Amino acid sequence: MTLDVVAEIDVPHRPDLDPVRRQVADLAPLTDHVLAPDNPTGRAAVSGVAVTAAARAAGARVTAVLNARDRNRLGLRRDLLGLVALGVGEVLLLRGDPPDDDAEDGPLGVRAMLDETRAFADEHEVALRVGVVAPLGKPLARWKRAADVLWLPPAFSVEAVERWRSHAQVEVPVRAGVLVPTGPRMADGVARAIPDLELPAGLLDALDDDPDAGVDAACEHVVALRDSGLVDGVHLVTVSRAGETARRLAPLLA
Repeated sequence: MTLDVVAEIDVPHRPDLDPVRRQVADLAPLTDHVLAPDNPTGRAAVSGVAVTAAARAAGARVTAVLNARDRNRLGLRRDLLGLVALGVGEVLLLRGDPPDDDAEDGPLGVRAMLDETRAFADEHEVALRVGVVAPLGKPLARWKRAADVLWLPPAFSVEAVERWRSHAQVEVPVRAGVLVPTGPRMADGVARAIPDLELPAGLLDALDDDPDAGVDAACEHVVALRDSGLVDGVHLVTVSRAGETARRLAPLLA
């Protein structure tokens, strides 16, 4: 089975796009399909449209993230115009993490963004694949069935994905999230923050001894997902380990 590997770019928080270009090059042995986040941590980062432009110029296919938190309808249409002009054909709509300060969320929700994006595509006669996130531990909301792609949050359990699929009964492509833990503190923090993310037994201890243990765990999970036939692709969150992950995973999927 051919697996569509979408690797998430670690966006810069300084006015410098060289890190984006380096990550595209590091990921090239594995995939040319990247995900361009949009202020993913709730603090100011280089805009997703700028990251998309840099990744496209470096030769990558891009799925662009659009956060409801940061925009109104006018802002959404502005960014959709920019993305389509850059040749982007797929977007992932997210609510967005809460901001670090007391700033208010934007007036949009993901459902409204989905409707607005469909209207935009019809109006401009462009083909846009629209994705949303489907939590593993909850029933799939009826309105999310209108999406073209469903993205599952990071997990290390093929069984959890299998249970979700048996209940969701969807025909659209599904991409499973796969995280590359970079250290015990990071792994523990993410596991506490993401519902249904249960770390493999012994991983925290392994990360204490070997910084590559997270890469190994992620690669094993991607191969298991590929072999299961349950998903059409994976959303790989490599953080600072893009190059090492690409080098190890590419021959396993060849």
